[in-house]
Amino acid sequence: MTAQHPVAPSHGTDAPMPASLETARRICRAAGVPALLVDSSLAIVCANAALGALLGRRPTAGDPARAALRDAGPAFEAVAGALLAQGGRAPDAGVPVELPLPDGQAPLRLRAILLVEHGRACGVLALGDGTALRAAEDLRSEIERAAAAKSRFLASASHDLRQPFQAMRLFLEVLQMQITDDKARQTAGLLGNAMAAGEKLLNALLDISTLDAGTVKANPQVFDLGDLLADLAGEFRPQAEEKGLTLRARLFPAQVRNDPVLLERIVRNLVSNAIRYTRRGKVLLAMRRRAGKVRIEVWDTGFGIPDAQTEAIFDEFHQLENPARDPNRGLGLGLAIVRRLSALLKAPVEVHSRVGRGSVFTVMLEPTDQPQPTRTEEPAGHAAGPLAGTTVLAVDDDSMVLTGLQLSLEGWGCTVVSAGDIREVFVRLDQLDGPPDVILTDLRLPNKVTGFDVIDRVRKIYGREIPAIVLTGETGQAELAEGQRRHCAFLHKPLHPMELKRVLSQVTASCAPARLAE
Repeated sequence: MTAQHPVAPSHGTDAPMPASLETARRICRAAGVPALLVDSSLAIVCANAALGALLGRRPTAGDPARAALRDAGPAFEAVAGALLAQGGRAPDAGVPVELPLPDGQAPLRLRAILLVEHGRACGVLALGDGTALRAAEDLRSEIERAAAAKSRFLASASHDLRQPFQAMRLFLEVLQMQITDDKARQTAGLLGNAMAAGEKLLNALLDISTLDAGTVKANPQVFDLGDLLADLAGEFRPQAEEKGLTLRARLFPAQVRNDPVLLERIVRNLVSNAIRYTRRGKVLLAMRRRAGKVRIEVWDTGFGIPDAQTEAIFDEFHQLENPARDPNRGLGLGLAIVRRLSALLKAPVEVHSRVGRGSVFTVMLEPTDQPQPTRTEEPAGHAAGPLAGTTVLAVDDDSMVLTGLQLSLEGWGCTVVSAGDIREVFVRLDQLDGPPDVILTDLRLPNKVTGFDVIDRVRKIYGREIPAIVLTGETGQAELAEGQRRHCAFLHKPLHPMELKRVLSQVTASCAPARLAE
């Protein structure tokens, strides 16, 4: 069976409803003209009293539209079904529909408007023709306002929610360095596992939220798909072997133009799922050429997916074979992220499956004739360097995170100059005999100051391009571009201290201070 782009399931009273569908339901209820709302399965979501009066009965939420509308059902279903099949290509103004009414009444003229969320159709709103155009505009405006508010919330929440996790992770790392008792070390390890599970859930939820809010933008570039997939296969092969599985890769060189980071996340989720849900046998990561396109395929010999579930598996927290919600068997968010990234990258994802035999997930990409940029190899001697004696300027307005950073850095032999804001930075620098070796700063600081402001000011004071690392809980492309312009390294919170140590070693080894142009 070939599953097309996942379609939202019907929404009962206990199921979460897409924002655009919820907004449309409010419009339907408040409309002074006959109004009807159905979801993507053509089940009734809302029918207002004005429509019920004309039909002689008010359709019940959850009932199929064809049965609930009686004689008017086939006509409405034909129009609404055609709209849903068009997806995002349907006209914004909607299409007219005439519904026959009982008792010889003149046909009811409505205009059906397609509702789209995250690139897929989620329902149809039909309103009295005279008010439909205005209602459609109001609906779009309300959705845009909600999206803008969500983006503002996420910019703050993404940072603030990650801060306590970051502090805990740093304190735990310091604690583990101080522990000598085996039993206490084992307990600390269990605490680390619990923290990792919490971090994983938090990151997945924030990833979905930022994708929904439209704050993640694709950064297309030309790269060799075979190289990217070969690296992934090498990374996952030990994990597969640990479960007694064989991970094979059938790849070839192919130039594509897409976002390699986001595409890697799609394939990473698919391969991870294939290994997790395969008890015995093998997993295959393959590439094929089909109809002028390049297709990525992830095969497994797992338990398979029933036909009725091939669309629902892309919904949040929907898992097969995990009724107890064991977090060690995944969170049910990986395919929800895949679905959103697929729409963002315009790389359709399909699934074929047979129960008891296994599944194959495919990702379709357009090849390109553009040449791949030449990659400059980093000198071997610049891979990493010792940290003992390195002077680090650490800046973070969260006192817990700053203390954790200081303890970790001192544990690696660094001299730490810590500050909570840009004014403290100047005070601490006055106490130094020379410039710091590295600037380690949070992105968001008090009084609308950013870590970039700190980096610019400190570099200007000493006339040197001092190596810098920016810590952030945000994922915006604008911030990433600002950091790249300043040749900064980026680390996303909550980060593991060993990752910080690795990056710190790299920047101290490869970024020798240089005089800035006057």
